[in-house]
Amino acid sequence: MQSISLYDELTLRARERGIEVFSDHPKVPSGKKNICYRAAKIFLKEANIFRGVEIEIHKAIPVEAGLGGGSADAAATMIGISKLFGIEVPFQNLLRWAERVGSDVPFCLRGGTALVRGKGEKVFPLPPIKDGYLVLLNPGISLPTRWVYEKLKIRLTRKGLDVKLLLSSLREGKGNLCNMTPFLYNRLEEVVFKRFPLIFELKEEMMKAGAKGALMTGSGSTIFAIVEDEKRGKEVLKKVQEKGRAYLVRPVDKSLKED
Repeated sequence: MQSISLYDELTLRARERGIEVFSDHPKVPSGKKNICYRAAKIFLKEANIFRGVEIEIHKAIPVEAGLGGGSADAAATMIGISKLFGIEVPFQNLLRWAERVGSDVPFCLRGGTALVRGKGEKVFPLPPIKDGYLVLLNPGISLPTRWVYEKLKIRLTRKGLDVKLLLSSLREGKGNLCNMTPFLYNRLEEVVFKRFPLIFELKEEMMKAGAKGALMTGSGSTIFAIVEDEKRGKEVLKKVQEKGRAYLVRPVDKSLKED
């Protein structure tokens, strides 16, 4: 898993009691249905904070797009509340609480480059990726993660990608993103492409536009393309930007940008 330079903005305000969550995006649930509400509830309870918090979310990361925006917001909520009330919480405690919030939240607390195992609770930091850019293309198709996994047919005897090869390439390549292109694989593509062939077509177009490699992010529907530098990234971006919401981003070695 990798942090990138695309992020939402959260504003947290203290209140006497209760938790309120709202967003400027119509598809982001408010109140108890929001993952940030769950993160805040767990943090306040476990840290023995007898106050409330208001969480305002300004979205930039596409919703239900396989980019982990909700998990990143939940991680930011936990860090934000600790700053808001001046509470120092051991990082290992935060990780345990994050496991209860969502499977990707522990990684989002750490950020950077990491190997993630189990249900997301086992996060192993890796050397940071320093070279290379990513072009993201989101076609505006909302894909709930649960739906994608329900459609996946598990074949336990099938041999998958050996993650050791990817890790070796990452270390030997000294943080060059382009060295990872031979190892791009996402099992969930077989579910999504069958139901939404347009997403497969967009992946092909990004390769034709000059990308070194392309892959669907998580459970989709965003496609990311790897390019060697900013110049090539802008060229690819220009060719595909009319196909959906497109972004040129870089890998980053931090989970949060604090103000």
